[in-house]
Amino acid sequence: MRLTKQFRKIYFGPLSGLMMILFSVSDLAAQVMQTRRFEQVQKGGDEYYSVVSLKEDGLALVRERDKYSGSKRHWELLLLDTALQEKKRIEFHLDERFPMIGYEVAPNSLYLLFRTGETNKNSLQLLEFSTVDGVEMSRFEIKPEVEFKITHFSKVGNSIVFGGYVSNDPAVLLFDLGNKSLKVVPGFFQKDTELVDLRVNQNQTFNVVLIDRTQRSDRKFVFRTFDESGKLLLEDLVPIDDDRSLQASISSTLEREDLMVLGTWGDRVGKQSAGFFSLPVDPFGEQKIKYYHFGEMEHFLDFLNEKRAQRIKNNTRADIKSGRKPSYTSYVFPYRVLENKDGYFLLAEIYNPVTTSNPYYNNPYPAYYPNPAFYYPYWSPYYPGMRYRPSSYGNNVKNTEEIKTYATVLVSFNAHGELQWDQSIKLEEIERPGLEQVADFYYTPSEVYFMYKKESELRIKIIPKDADPSDEVQKIKLTDPMDELRDEKKHEGGIKHWVDNTFYVWGYQTIRNQQRRDDRVRDVFYINKVVVR
Repeated sequence: MRLTKQFRKIYFGPLSGLMMILFSVSDLAAQVMQTRRFEQVQKGGDEYYSVVSLKEDGLALVRERDKYSGSKRHWELLLLDTALQEKKRIEFHLDERFPMIGYEVAPNSLYLLFRTGETNKNSLQLLEFSTVDGVEMSRFEIKPEVEFKITHFSKVGNSIVFGGYVSNDPAVLLFDLGNKSLKVVPGFFQKDTELVDLRVNQNQTFNVVLIDRTQRSDRKFVFRTFDESGKLLLEDLVPIDDDRSLQASISSTLEREDLMVLGTWGDRVGKQSAGFFSLPVDPFGEQKIKYYHFGEMEHFLDFLNEKRAQRIKNNTRADIKSGRKPSYTSYVFPYRVLENKDGYFLLAEIYNPVTTSNPYYNNPYPAYYPNPAFYYPYWSPYYPGMRYRPSSYGNNVKNTEEIKTYATVLVSFNAHGELQWDQSIKLEEIERPGLEQVADFYYTPSEVYFMYKKESELRIKIIPKDADPSDEVQKIKLTDPMDELRDEKKHEGGIKHWVDNTFYVWGYQTIRNQQRRDDRVRDVFYINKVVVR
């Protein structure tokens, strides 16, 4: 869908540098190399870091300290450049009972959101730091007059936009950073409706996605775009098929001249996903949601044994041809949508709950509260402006394993939302205490690179366009050739795409070096820079 010139002026900002990154020509003899390492001694009482990507500005590390000034607890913010050199180390103080519940990155600024009440409903404190020199620039007290459960948080223009729920009804609030006022965006508070996505566009407008969860036959998918003041600019209402349910979804952010929503769908009464859907946003015409079954895809099922995967594919094709509903379903969660010159990439992971002790696992997409942050209150699975730790602050011991992730899938859609191709990497015994993205990718026109961290190893899969895939395993590179790895914390750390052709991988290790005069055994937090060359 291409909007009129009038709407282009409203919506379409400049193309992101990400498109240049994704479509740069890769070296035919490309290699994956660990080029830099940051390391810091980790003492027994130290809390774990939250690692925040600042893209071209480096990384930010945030943690509580086991240090107090009266009733104030010390926090640490550490800024690193892209060479993993320390730029600035800052200490700031907060009331002891204030947990951090999210962060947001904006040009030259890092926003940290803290809950100041006893629940996550009211009383927030927002801190703004300069990502250039680490100076604390502002503190804001935010107190909604109603009980408000936050699920989304981001910066748009000179405002902070919050998505969440008042009682069981979705709501969106805007906090103006200039005059420090809070207002409710009109048009929400709809019964039996779920707020599944809130995302800021490149031109400082924002999208909201709502899904009707009623038992009616005329359910609607609702897409709205607002300017930074909360003025409605666009609304698109699309019917949802009676026998299907839309689950998690992610909207694009106008790096292209089109708006697209991608996500997962399933049976109306089912708990698992049956496939992916796409919906090009078109407020001026009628369009239908495009549904794709997992069994139609070429590599989605590669994590299964070959015979079973082929049987599912054959059965799916036969069912579709005969007008029957394919039976294969799985737990799948989408994490990222990336725009490119030809269309869109969707990154998702296939998982299974190990236990059912948590209500989230009995129904991963319940009415009103689809976001696992409601059950895992320091974490949000897919929203870029709401990043939570997977375990509570003040407790540096992880919970028991509850999620096993089997595979990561990259799906390509063209500009019309039609599925073009898919690739995947099978993950080896990855268990986490909650839903967390395990693997990430880098794309060039000739290759797809998947990477994930398996304890002290970097697992890599390279998929050339016209050749067979290859697998590689690298040990996490240590600082000193005489260093010997003794142990790595199993449930801490991971890998994420950083910027251009780089990733960052982090974790916690116990290292021995017999050549040292003292501290021959040390516990460290580390970050390694990984580059595709």
